[in-house]
Amino acid sequence: LVRAERAMEAARPGDEVPHWARFFDEAQLADEFGHCHRDLQQFRAAAQHAERSLQLRAPVYARSRLFCRVVLATARLGLGELDQACQLAAEAAGQAAEMRSVRAAEYVRDFERRLEPYRDAAPVRGYRDKVAALG
Repeated sequence: LVRAERAMEAARPGDEVPHWARFFDEAQLADEFGHCHRDLQQFRAAAQHAERSLQLRAPVYARSRLFCRVVLATARLGLGELDQACQLAAEAAGQAAEMRSVRAAEYVRDFERRLEPYRDAAPVRGYRDKVAALG
């Protein structure tokens, strides 16, 4: 992560960039950091990076924003913020239903698996009701 951050900071306009890295920007770096910290169960850092990515990423990148929103929801869940986690995930589930993206649906399912220990909590029941209403 540190090496990636340093490489991004060292890049200058006009530098030769490999074709496979041309889409990579500060929003994408923050997104990747959010994913890594989520996977490491470092939920505070995951939330900070996911929020940063969502601030920087243009609305036109709806699918990438959805993935990041689920990462943020997972981080909030890991921090014990069940209401906020369920709210974020419900927004993402609604977007995923409109997209018809297999990967987006998998992100939502992954979040739902993480909710299982909290299945009887009111925010989780509310989340499930919202998702069920999507069809």
